[in-house]
This record gives sequence, structure tokens and C-alpha cells, in this order.
Amino acid sequence: MNTNKNNAINNKLKSYAGVLTGDITDSQSYTDEDFRDILTALKQHLSNYAKQYDGHFDIYRGDAFQLAVNQPQYSMHIALGLRLALKARMPSVDVRISVAVGEAHFRPKEVKTGTGEAFVLSGRGLDSIKPNYLAFSSSNTELENKTQLLTRFADTHASGLTQTQSETLLTYLEASDKSHDNIAALLNKNRSNVSRILNASNYKLVAEYLEYMKHAITGALNDS
Repeated sequence: MNTNKNNAINNKLKSYAGVLTGDITDSQSYTDEDFRDILTALKQHLSNYAKQYDGHFDIYRGDAFQLAVNQPQYSMHIALGLRLALKARMPSVDVRISVAVGEAHFRPKEVKTGTGEAFVLSGRGLDSIKPNYLAFSSSNTELENKTQLLTRFADTHASGLTQTQSETLLTYLEASDKSHDNIAALLNKNRSNVSRILNASNYKLVAEYLEYMKHAITGALNDS
């Protein structure tokens, strides 16, 4: 996914970042053992995304986290991926994530002390996110206006996915070979069953939404 073209975009937008601020919902309802397992899974996925998209993260207050990436065009891919990854667990858990794209400055391993509009907007977005689970904001009014409604639809759709649907959809989105045969092999499931689950998950629409967001963010930041 990280092509030379995308790297060129990243180099041009050195002062811009995608900031994801989130927290684990109903964190007090889990046993200590389950919550430790949830935190371990969250750290692993945050670490993977930070490595893949040139970023850094912090986990603080026990159930809150913040991830900043220097490839902001993939911010919604990361946010949805985190939600699906945790919803795919047993016990299934959801997270609220506020995504913001804009100017940002942060030091490695000190993300929670970052400054700039992306950090401000992301933090404010999380403060006002309820009852939703996913939000997107930007200081670019045009970008925000044309993506808000789509993101609310994507949020509602993701909230209704089952554990199995979340696991299968995430595997599809993250796979380089997206054939149903390959997804079935990765999950050790029957191909027809995987196709049925993906169709029920509206996987094509989810993929199209993420592609739309990637291009919308890239275009907006290139015009800044």
C-alpha cells in the first residue's frame, strides 16, 4: 500500500499528520484478566499501524490511547482497522476513536504531548463523540463537510458488525491478495462461507469508503 507516490505525498506534507484519539468503551465491565488481554491486543495493533504508517502512539489513563501517523491519508483505514480488530476478539470490545487530519508536531514516544490543530481537533472530537464511535474532523471545511455524513454511515455500519463479520472484514481489508479463496485460506474457513460473511458485511462499500477517504484527505492536504 505504501507506494513511492504515497511516500512522495508524505514527504511533501512533513508538518501534517493524522491523529487518532480513542478510548475503550465500558472498560470497567471487564475482568482484570480480560482487560489485560484487551490492552495487550490494543498495543499490538497500535504498534503494527505505527510501524506501517510511520507513526507513534501512547496509551494513558489505563483505557485511553493516541496514535499520530505521518501518512494521514490512511487515518480512517487505521481507525476502522482498530475497531474491527477489537470487535473480532473474544470477548468482543469496541473503542471510540476521534480522527483529525491537519498540522501537527510531536516527538517519538511522547505523542500525548503533541501540538497542532490535528491534536486539538482530535481531542475535542473525542470529548463530543458520544453516542457515536467514530468521528472525523479537519480544519479544512470542505473536506470535513464532504466526509462527515459518510463517516457517520460507516460508523453505524461498523457498530452493527458481529465478531465473525469483523474478523472476516478486517482480514479482507488488510490482505494484499483480496480473493475470497485467499481470505478463506487465511481464516481456515470454507470459501462459500467467507463470501457469505463478506457480502453480509457490505465489504465492497466499506473498501470504497476507505478509498474515498484516502483520496479526499490527500487532495485536501495537497491543496493546503
